Amino acid sequence: MSRYFENVTYPPQPTSLEELKGRLERIKGFTLGELAEALDLPCPHNSTKAKGYAGELVELLLGADANNLPVPDFTRLGIELKTMPIDRNFEPLETTYLCHAPLTSVRGIDFYSSVLYSKVRLILFVFILAEREMALAQRRIIDYYLFAPDESELAQIKADYDELMDMVTEGQAQQITARIGTMVQMRPKCADGRQVVPCVTADGSFGWTRPRGFYLRREVNQNICRRVAPRHQLPLALTLS
Repeated sequence: MSRYFENVTYPPQPTSLEELKGRLERIKGFTLGELAEALDLPCPHNSTKAKGYAGELVELLLGADANNLPVPDFTRLGIELKTMPIDRNFEPLETTYLCHAPLTSVRGIDFYSSVLYSKVRLILFVFILAEREMALAQRRIIDYYLFAPDESELAQIKADYDELMDMVTEGQAQQITARIGTMVQMRPKCADGRQVVPCVTADGSFGWTRPRGFYLRREVNQNICRRVAPRHQLPLALTLS
């Protein structure tokens, strides 16, 4: 359940891609503040203390129904939802978190039966103009794009997954760095550096390390942005008042 909208009733999940696109068209061009106000919902002023708000607001508006389960956000359509903050030149401001990376009981987990595969095979990106100086309420939904990796991209994601999970299986989770992986990387994913989880060690016993997640590399996000940017006149207009 959303930590921002605990008492809000979500709309029903869309039953078709056409219905989902209709909802996207209705929110495109509006700021987060305008959308929140239309629903009589709060919009925090300080974005640094409201991490995840934009994503959860978009989930609410579009009817995502996975509720943090390890399945695509639109369960009926098999589509994962990701917001991508961009600057005025339509460049991504960060990488994209995909899902939790398992660090124990990993032997025999095939890529095509993994949570990563279910998340990455069809991703709806919603682009939000969100430069650092912009208040959260002023950040604007610019566009959207449905990303389905082609055969070569999916093969590369599988190769990245296999390499990373082989390292985990061999007890080398702590040696994994963000430099490994062409399209997908594995990085720490935790609220602070004190959080630890069990992991397999080189001798087959259990040790402790920080939780990890799978992320799309920044270069992948840049390529996705470049597919959409030609639709728009750059630089994008900022609303800072």
